Amino acid sequence: MRRRLAVLAGRWLGIAIAAIVIAAGEARADKRVALVVGNSAYQKVPALLNPLNDAGDITASLERLGFAVRRLTDASYEDMRRGLLEFGRQANDADMALVFFAGHGMEIGGENWLIPVDAELRSDTDAENEAISLRAVMLQVAKARNLGLVMLDACRNNPFAAKMKRSIRTRAVESGLARTEPTDNVLVAYAAKDGTTANDGSGRNSPFTAALLNNLEKPGLEVTFMFRNVRDEVMTSTKREQQPFVYGSLSKDAIYLKEPPAAAAATSPGAAPAAPSDEMFWQAIRESNVAGLFEEFVRRFPDSARISEARTRMAEARKSAEQAASATRPSPGESRIAMQTPAESATPDMPQAGGLFTAQDASRLAGIASGHRIPMPNYRVGRPDAKVPADVRKFVGAWATKVAFGGGRGRQAMLIVTDVDASRRATGYYGYGPPSSTTFNQNPAGVLAFAARSRATRSGSTPPLRAGKSSSPLATTCL
Repeated sequence: MRRRLAVLAGRWLGIAIAAIVIAAGEARADKRVALVVGNSAYQKVPALLNPLNDAGDITASLERLGFAVRRLTDASYEDMRRGLLEFGRQANDADMALVFFAGHGMEIGGENWLIPVDAELRSDTDAENEAISLRAVMLQVAKARNLGLVMLDACRNNPFAAKMKRSIRTRAVESGLARTEPTDNVLVAYAAKDGTTANDGSGRNSPFTAALLNNLEKPGLEVTFMFRNVRDEVMTSTKREQQPFVYGSLSKDAIYLKEPPAAAAATSPGAAPAAPSDEMFWQAIRESNVAGLFEEFVRRFPDSARISEARTRMAEARKSAEQAASATRPSPGESRIAMQTPAESATPDMPQAGGLFTAQDASRLAGIASGHRIPMPNYRVGRPDAKVPADVRKFVGAWATKVAFGGGRGRQAMLIVTDVDASRRATGYYGYGPPSSTTFNQNPAGVLAFAARSRATRSGSTPPLRAGKSSSPLATTCL
C-alpha cells in the first residue's frame, strides 16, 4: 500500500465539496424562476378589472422572495406560448418554478385552459389553437428540483362558455376549472374549488390574490400551511361563497418560500446566533447515522414531537457504530489498525477509523477536525473492490479546508470518502464547523452522510487534479 498527499480533485470531488457548501449554507441561494401573467383587456368579451393589479403585485412579492420573474400583461396566445417555452427552459435547472395566472380560464371536456386576450373561441375545438392548456403549464413547472407551483386566479364566471358552439352535444363547456391531478413535486392552487367560480373583487386585488399577498412573504410559513391560510382568509372575505383548493401532494420535507428567521437571517457581528427550531434541526440531521447529533437534538429539544424518533435513531446509530468498530478488528493473518481520536477528545460515541488509515492518518484527521471544531463521524476507510475503476479508487481519503468558505469569513469543512464501488458511486461524510456572524445559514456545526457518483472523462483517464487555496489535503490512500 502506498500513501501520498494529494490536492483536491477537480470534477468528481467538486461535486462532493459542493454538497458540503450546500449543507453548511455557504454557497448559493436556491434558483427560483417565475412566470406571471395578468390578462385584463380581453378583445372579444368585457374586460376584467383586477388581473393587471394582481399580476403586478404578485410579481413584486415574488421578486422580494428571490424569484427571477417574467411578467406578461394582456398577453396574446403567441405571447403566452413563447413565454411558457422560455420559462420551461429556465425551470430545467431551478429549485423552484412558479406560474401565476390571473384572467379567464375554463374547462372543456375535462381539460383546463388559460385564455389569452386575443382568443375568440367560437367552438370548443378552437381551444387547442387559441388557449394554453393547464397540462402544458404543469409539465413546465415539474422540471424544478424541489417545487413546481401553479396558482390560478382564473375561475371567474366566463363569458366565452355561453356563446361557444360544441362539436359534440354531450361535451361540457364550463366556466370553472376541472379537478386536476398533478404528479411528483407539483402543487396547483385554484382560486375556487373545481366546478365553482371566483369573484374578481371590487378592490385593488381579487380575494384570492389579496390572501396570497398577505401570506407569500411570511417567514417560516411552510408552503402547504400557507395555502391553508389563504383558504381561510378567502372564505372569510367572501362569506364562505368561494373556497380555494390545492391539488397535488409533496414529500415530508418542509418547503418555504421565505425561510424561518433562524435559517434566513445572518446575525449581526457580536450577536449570538438564533437557535434553530426543532424541525429545522431535525431536517439537518435526519439522514445522519451519527449518534451524537441525535443526542444533541434530545438535549436541545426535550419537548419536541420528534423526541421519541430521535431517541430511537440515537440508539440505532450507537448500535451501528459498535458493529462498525467490531468490523475493524483484524482477522487472522491480516494487519489492520482501528484508531480512535486522542484521549482528550474521547466521548461515548468516539469516532472509529480503520482499514486503510494508519494510526498517524487517523490522529492527524482528528486533530484537524478538532481545530476546525467539526464533529467527527464514526468512520472506517475501506479497501475498494478490485472492480472499481482506477480513476476513482484514488479518491478514497480525506480533505479539509485550509481557509474557511467565503474567503475565510464562513465555515470550515471536511470531506471523508470512505468507499467507492464499481458503479463509480462514492460514499462518506461531510462535516462543517460552527457558523460565523456572516454565515447565511446559522445551523450549528454538524456532519452528514453523502453519496455521489463520478463520471468518467472521455479518455477514461483520471480527472485533472487542481490545487486551490481553499483546500488542504489530508492523508490520501492510493491503491
